[in-house]
Amino acid sequence: MRKLCLFVILTSFCLPVNFAQVSSQLKEQIKKPQLYDQSVIDDVYGITLYEALNPMLGGDSTRMCDGYACNGWLTDKYKNGNIIHKGYYVDGQLKVYKNFYPNGTLEREFKGLNTFSALAKLFYSTGTLKSEIKYVEATPMVWSDYYENGQLEYFEEYHKSFDYHIAKKSFFKNGKPESLLEMINKKKLEYTQFEFYSAGSKKLEGSLIYDKKIYDYRKIGTWKFYSETGDIKKESF
Repeated sequence: MRKLCLFVILTSFCLPVNFAQVSSQLKEQIKKPQLYDQSVIDDVYGITLYEALNPMLGGDSTRMCDGYACNGWLTDKYKNGNIIHKGYYVDGQLKVYKNFYPNGTLEREFKGLNTFSALAKLFYSTGTLKSEIKYVEATPMVWSDYYENGQLEYFEEYHKSFDYHIAKKSFFKNGKPESLLEMINKKKLEYTQFEFYSAGSKKLEGSLIYDKKIYDYRKIGTWKFYSETGDIKKESF
């Protein structure tokens, strides 16, 4: 009986000291999750802090969880409690993920299509599609950019070799074409190129060919340059 009482007394005497030590250790071991704010959003490129974890974009960083490479679904949040990122990790690298603006609107989504290719979609904070990109082995093969009003701003598509374009186009905000480069002969790798004034009239026209010897495009035939009123200002051969 005396031993039991002594044990209880000693235990009750030591408890405050032990709890203080454990509490101090836990504070060091248990880190609070990182919370983000508006400053992580670049005005042009959006939320890019996770790109280094994406091998399909050339990223080679590894996300760690408790000393090990992360696996499975992970969610990060803003200081306001909304989700900024939800992604699926394999050996610390991203395979599928979505990022969000502080208001909860989707900022981008990324998913692999197969072992070598992936699709990314980026959005304005209003929810309008901003860009759509198909990657093949970490290189953009097909890329579309849009104005916030929904009009197509830019489009380019490369051949699977990535040496030359299939097409490259840009547009004014009103939807009218600004520049058009289109392949018209696949065997000869021949193109037509047009440029336009913002009002819609033609600015120049000509033909190009992709020269494999110099790994670049070169002009062929006659090139015509126009004034805004449609008159030919200059011709070059």
